[in-house]
Amino acid sequence: MRTSLPALLLGAVVLLSACGKEEPAVDIERPHQPWVFRSVLDSLPRMITIALHDDLWAAYHTETGALYKAWRGSVNFDGAVYTTVHGPQPSTLGDAWFVNRFQEPWLLLQDGRRSPLRVQYRGHRFERGQVRLNYELHTGDGRIIRVSERPEYLTNDAGQTGFERLFTVEGVPPGARVALQLNLASLPSRRSIETDGELEIISSEEYPIQGGTALELEGLLLLNSDAPTRLSTFFTRRPTIENPNKVVGSEEEERRPLGYRLIARNDCKTCHNTFVKTVGPSYQDIAKKYRNTEENIALLAAKVKNGGSGVWGQALMSPHPDLSDEHIHAMVSYIMSLDSLEEAQLAAMEAARGPAEDTDFLPGAKVNEADLFPGAVLKVYVYDRPVRTLAEVDTENYSPVFEGVIPTIHAEGTDFQELQDNFAIIFTGYLNIPKNNNYVFRLVSDDGSRLTIDGQVVIDHDGEHGASPKDGEVSLSAGYHPFKVEFFQSLGGKMISLQWKSFDDADSEFEIVPAGVLTHHKSEAPEGPVAIGKQSSIPGDAFPLQEVHPAFTLHQARPDDFLPKVGGMDFLSDGRLVVSTWDAIGGVYILDGVQSGDPSKMTVKKIAEGFAEPLGLKVVDDEIYVLQKQELTKLIDHDGDEVADEYYTLCNDWSVTSNFHEFAFGLAYKDGYFYATLAIAILPGGASAYPQAPDRGKVVKIAREDGRIEFVAHGLRTPNGIGIGVDGEIFVADNQGDWLPSSKILHVSPGAFFNSHAVDPEGTRDLPVKPPVVWLPQDEIGNSPSTPLALNVGPYRGQMIHGEVTHGGVKRVFVEKVNGEYQGCVFRFIQGLEAGVNRMVWGPDGALYVGGIGSTGNWQQYGKQWYGLQRLEYNGTPVFEMLAVRARSNGMEIEFTEPLPEGTGWNPAEYTVRQWWYKPTAEYGGPKMDNEALRVRSANVSEDRKRVFLELEGLKPGHVVYIRIPSHWTSAQGRELWSTEAWYTLNHIPENNPGFTATPPAPLPPNTLSAEEKAQGWRLLFDGKTTKGWRNYRKETIGSSWKVEDGALTLAVTRKADGGWQAEDGGDIITEEEFQDFELRLEWKIAPCGNSGIIYNVVEDPAYEYVWQTGPEMQILDNSCHPDAKIETHRAGDLYDLIACKYEAVRPAGQWNQVRIISKDGHVEHWLNGRKLVEFQMFTDEWRERIANSKFKDMPGFGKSPKGHIALQDHGDRVWFRNIKIREL
Repeated sequence: MRTSLPALLLGAVVLLSACGKEEPAVDIERPHQPWVFRSVLDSLPRMITIALHDDLWAAYHTETGALYKAWRGSVNFDGAVYTTVHGPQPSTLGDAWFVNRFQEPWLLLQDGRRSPLRVQYRGHRFERGQVRLNYELHTGDGRIIRVSERPEYLTNDAGQTGFERLFTVEGVPPGARVALQLNLASLPSRRSIETDGELEIISSEEYPIQGGTALELEGLLLLNSDAPTRLSTFFTRRPTIENPNKVVGSEEEERRPLGYRLIARNDCKTCHNTFVKTVGPSYQDIAKKYRNTEENIALLAAKVKNGGSGVWGQALMSPHPDLSDEHIHAMVSYIMSLDSLEEAQLAAMEAARGPAEDTDFLPGAKVNEADLFPGAVLKVYVYDRPVRTLAEVDTENYSPVFEGVIPTIHAEGTDFQELQDNFAIIFTGYLNIPKNNNYVFRLVSDDGSRLTIDGQVVIDHDGEHGASPKDGEVSLSAGYHPFKVEFFQSLGGKMISLQWKSFDDADSEFEIVPAGVLTHHKSEAPEGPVAIGKQSSIPGDAFPLQEVHPAFTLHQARPDDFLPKVGGMDFLSDGRLVVSTWDAIGGVYILDGVQSGDPSKMTVKKIAEGFAEPLGLKVVDDEIYVLQKQELTKLIDHDGDEVADEYYTLCNDWSVTSNFHEFAFGLAYKDGYFYATLAIAILPGGASAYPQAPDRGKVVKIAREDGRIEFVAHGLRTPNGIGIGVDGEIFVADNQGDWLPSSKILHVSPGAFFNSHAVDPEGTRDLPVKPPVVWLPQDEIGNSPSTPLALNVGPYRGQMIHGEVTHGGVKRVFVEKVNGEYQGCVFRFIQGLEAGVNRMVWGPDGALYVGGIGSTGNWQQYGKQWYGLQRLEYNGTPVFEMLAVRARSNGMEIEFTEPLPEGTGWNPAEYTVRQWWYKPTAEYGGPKMDNEALRVRSANVSEDRKRVFLELEGLKPGHVVYIRIPSHWTSAQGRELWSTEAWYTLNHIPENNPGFTATPPAPLPPNTLSAEEKAQGWRLLFDGKTTKGWRNYRKETIGSSWKVEDGALTLAVTRKADGGWQAEDGGDIITEEEFQDFELRLEWKIAPCGNSGIIYNVVEDPAYEYVWQTGPEMQILDNSCHPDAKIETHRAGDLYDLIACKYEAVRPAGQWNQVRIISKDGHVEHWLNGRKLVEFQMFTDEWRERIANSKFKDMPGFGKSPKGHIALQDHGDRVWFRNIKIREL
């Protein structure tokens, strides 16, 4: 039965419109911030949700302009930006007033016909505290009708919840009407509906509810063409449409605590999660840290109100001065209640046991400290079968393929060297516990691990899983405790880290259990111990860099209380920075003062919010465009306050589903077009979903003028980064997965296919594949690449860079064209940033701005923050590194930024060169195929010593060529090598372009000077034949234990008859001359477990018995087994007992080590094997304080002389020296 409801003109809106007066702003407290937001909702893509009131939420399909539902309750904000969980998406909570049945509701009524209208969503606009949704309705003959809808919450004197929808239309053809198909439910009666349009009721039906009946109906609303159309509905006391969505274990929404609802409607989720630490601590951790008392609630409420830091690390708590004290109290009270069960159990335990008793500490083992060597013993087992649990680790029927000693238990990525999958490592030894205390240990592992101390399992973190932590607490007495860490690696990523903190330092961050704590019994020491751990690695030499590139100065680019997970950024013409954030707020911010480098002078203004994972942003002619997950949006400010009033949808014409991984990445702009990339859908865990939406995995090109879209290239997986690189071309960074054996940088060209078959397996089966510009071997130089950009500063002009989220930092790419296509070489470049790098942009000041991000699911740089915004300013400091690697017909040519020293680079045996290729498969990732070493037939150095050509045997196209040069090389200017590796993607071998050849110089024998060295003022302190120029301290002769053997000055050790610690007729020896400002170079090697030293500025005076009573010492030590290696500042290269090396660069016992000591005006540097490891200034207050806190504090002459003799120490162990030379500065 069809009836027509007469129009009811309800004064306020109509009269105000008729009088032309501006409506007053609506002052309604919205139940959530942001109260208008985009997301997937209830597994439906491209939704917009409007939180009008606690009793009324509404959501719309932007693709069709259809209202989805109106309900009482809220939204369960689940997913990566809300709860860090990958897979789930937001869903509605609470029962509905009604759910719309018309997916395509818009019709045009004309000449007795009903014609469907194609809908183009055009975004939303805020006006006077309300929001309007804007649509274009396209007719079959090409006309465009513009429709705007303003939804709002209503109530009446009876307290009923009402829903008002106000429509305006423009451009309706003469004689036509726009109609909206609709249905309603939860109606007390037809009188509950009011409209000033024409509502044709097509059907209606009563249905029973508790205490009565309710009405549902379907109808057709004809909109007024020349005036607004208002439709208002009042509902029954409660919603009547049950919502199937439930959060397991949750209360019904209306019963949720006030504190919970207040947290939901404020910005708390930007930094906090209920269970997982993100930017700030989890709510549960806060509850466990503080007892639930009024005093603690007041304490935390003050922190929420005023902000602060220092309790949970470096992240600042943002102040909230606008929140009422009552609301803050309710929020904190709710958080403190999260561990109510634990609180009750603790109170009961305290009441039952009465006064506190001393803790029972596990006793330490009875071991002779002299029998303990530094480091833990490790044994590596490799299996030819899958390993899924620790129970499958077999150490009885398999022999270890490697045994060694490791200073710390921390390894990730390339730390595992050639180990790939299905292996186990067992670490054993003793923990040197400093005092009786409770200690909290943490194992971070990928995959399973277990920690046992004193025979007790402290942490069991077994099973296959990604890199994740698990903690355990144990009471330990001071002394040595036997421990074992068991670890296995199944497939994919790999990591193991043993960390700790003590109970009385519970507020501190976890740290890796330091080298001085791990020891092992000498009977367990393997032969030829080798350290593979991070602290024994040299940054930039087969291990990640640790610092910012010296040619760049790092500055903060954000205020201390702004913690952005940067999704996109660009600059306004006035130099202010615009940033979008990948978080629960989905905000856009303008930052001023970022060029100052002073966070206190920077300001932040939020200008927009509610975007769905906005991972791209571009400013064009001072107009801001934001690429969110399923739409490209233009921000428009209508009232001049810079806050966006309108979120205009420029384009959403690509296919989507509700899959969590369907990101849209960007944003680049060129010649009137935006460029972005679309990720494919995947399943939690990494496998591609099937089927896929057809437009996934593509590069899109969108016209700025009208939003027209073009699909440029395809075959991508997770292309998190697109930018303009060399020659103004578009490049993309894609991430490892199925069909991508490793991550890569790609050059975009029309029609290119990049080899992911996930979207269209059959249609792409036989397509030609465009190879990458560079492969990024997984965990060696890449893991999650982002944002490729051109690099045009200093010697790097014409090259490229890209960011890295998980591997971290910024990588540099040299690019050349071979056969008309780009290929090139990737190098390590920049690390030392506060977070993994997601977005980069060059600023108007010429600096590089880097935006950081972090999350779970292997999308974070380990040990870094989940947010960051910093500025890298090029400072022009010269840096010695490989500038380029070029392909030649018969090998590879390396170009350096600075010349090599005379005689360096000619030895083919010093180079490591390998090649392999990748085979893409449907499996995740892929191994290196035919990985083989290439013989270097000759190494040729150019006349200017800035280029080396390596003539190679067996070079093959379609391969990655890996080159590694010695880490001890320095430049002719004496600068250390920044990184030692290069990965060249050799898609094509250039024809008829051979490398140059050169004649090598005659090798320089030990203990001789080259002509160049002589010209630079060098002279020998040891001639290789005699001990001339050396004598014992306070003597005119040299002891007979000091000998010259095979061109080396050596201490031939025979222990003193009285058991003294020096050699019989040995003793410390000194130069006959004194030196003040100098550079000393020499080589040494030590016998196994030996100790010696190089001491300088030695004062020879009867008042002093030993050289070390006045002169600082550069320690010589076998770090693998000498007991001194257990003590920081006592290891090889250290400024003995004063300053530890930055990292270990010493070679094993029996191998030659190269030393440089540079002393100028009291500024001293210790170099070991080409690495500057210690740097300090003497004769300052800091210097005097160091001495006062050392073993030299009671030696009145120590470290006071600016000049003196150079001494070689007799510590009772065999030691050798050669190539001892000096020049005065």
